Amino acid sequence: MSSELDVALRALTPHFGAVALCAARLVPVAFLCPALGGQGVPTTVKLGLCLSLSLFFHLAAGVAPDGSLEAGSFAAAALRELVFGAALGMIAALPFDSARTGGKLIELFRGSSAEAALPSAGTRESALGDGLTQLLVALAATGTGLPLVLRGLTHSFALVHLGQPAVGEGLALHVARLVGGAFACGLAIGAPIAGLSLAIDASLGLLARAMPQLNLQDTGAPLRILVGGAAVWLGFGVLVARLLDLLARSDGTLNSLAELAR
Repeated sequence: MSSELDVALRALTPHFGAVALCAARLVPVAFLCPALGGQGVPTTVKLGLCLSLSLFFHLAAGVAPDGSLEAGSFAAAALRELVFGAALGMIAALPFDSARTGGKLIELFRGSSAEAALPSAGTRESALGDGLTQLLVALAATGTGLPLVLRGLTHSFALVHLGQPAVGEGLALHVARLVGGAFACGLAIGAPIAGLSLAIDASLGLLARAMPQLNLQDTGAPLRILVGGAAVWLGFGVLVARLLDLLARSDGTLNSLAELAR
């Protein structure tokens, strides 16, 4: 009985290794990308999703390392997969980071975020930033966003052999460029409202200088909140379209990252 168990374990060992390497690439993506879980989903759910996808890629798609791996080489391959998975997760999460950055910038200049209204509280909560992020997650789950992310991950297994991603300077520089572009998109989303808030402050300052008898000291904050909220409401469709366009390019950005890691 024990000999039969040993034979079965030896036969299953390569499958265990392949599934573990697939999971090492997928776990950082599930923890970093809100479309696959992010921080708002329990850890057990994210790990279960990674295990399910790993079993699918190995058993259904035939993803496996080239040849058998010894203990030392398996540890090195798993570390490379974790680093490559972290890069994939960062790139897949960029549209959601742009939404959060743009929303926080808008709320900060309007003065309606906890960081601006309650600086002593030590919190950086932003209703608009969190709302835009959750809206983008919902649109990704009900539209083409989530399939694009999954297709990009599938292509990464086709382009980069399991256990053999080339993690180097070129990959790091490419990730840095993509992260910078995503943050630039977030700043571009919040820039019109920031400019409008600054224009309101400048106009009130000039008016108070020209007409000192007017008491405009407590007018700036509610005016920024009111006018900024109206501007966000009027331009909400354009804002969401910009984020969806960034989300639609997720497949291409993930493929470009996998090309560099070959």
